[in-house]
Amino acid sequence: MTSEWVYDLKGKEVVFTGNFEGCVKADLAKIARDLGARNVSGWVNQSSTDLLVRGFSKAWKYGDYGDREKQVADMQSYGHHIQLIDEKGFHGLRSGFPAPALKPHWPNTLVRAAAEGGVVGAPYQPGAFAGPLQGNGEHYRDPGIMERGLKAHSATQDKLAELIELRGLTPLSPFDTTCNFDLAWEREDGSVGVAEVKSITEANEAFQIRHGLGQVLDYGHRLTGRGFQPQLFLVLEAKPQDAVHWKPLCAEHGVVLTWGPLFRDVFRRAAVF
Repeated sequence: MTSEWVYDLKGKEVVFTGNFEGCVKADLAKIARDLGARNVSGWVNQSSTDLLVRGFSKAWKYGDYGDREKQVADMQSYGHHIQLIDEKGFHGLRSGFPAPALKPHWPNTLVRAAAEGGVVGAPYQPGAFAGPLQGNGEHYRDPGIMERGLKAHSATQDKLAELIELRGLTPLSPFDTTCNFDLAWEREDGSVGVAEVKSITEANEAFQIRHGLGQVLDYGHRLTGRGFQPQLFLVLEAKPQDAVHWKPLCAEHGVVLTWGPLFRDVFRRAAVF
């Protein structure tokens, strides 16, 4: 897997190869255009193609890849900036996740475990939660409260990312829905810090902390399954009123509870999940 990422399709010429689960080429072309692609072509052109999206096929000439993917490999070897992503990465773009750019004709590029050359996340994008928040229509949500929580979440997350960068580390964002953490970073000891960020008020403190604790435990379990050694952090915008209760409760489950603006204990050595 390369170190590059595809963040969107805006202005790109896209080519699809192979079969895609639940989609025909016409559907894929419409999705790509809706995401801003300038053109969807049926073949790879060295002068215009920006991205190849790989599905799957039992009839591929080279076993694990076909002629179009071989073209991409050849073009990259000659210095062309053309990228390859897989079907999962393409659908991730629809949900706002960056897609990892893959190395052509690696048979196991869909595997995202560390042992297979996987990565924790993509380079962090500040203000990732700065846009409007929509409810799901099932429950009434006060727009003012939602907006306040969204801004507090985004500000807290960005401040923590800045602190991580000041320590010489690289803040990371998620790249799929199954491990949708707020922030991660690779620590000096080789472990991975992973954080769930929560805004809180006096009225929702208990709900937010309970919810966040469950989320970060889930992320830790999934990252362990991918071959990483996660250290878990539940990050609040401010000190909770009942910190004397919540801090030891989180610690019992291997989670460090911290809050802004100082984010104490984020860089101390903690237990690996």
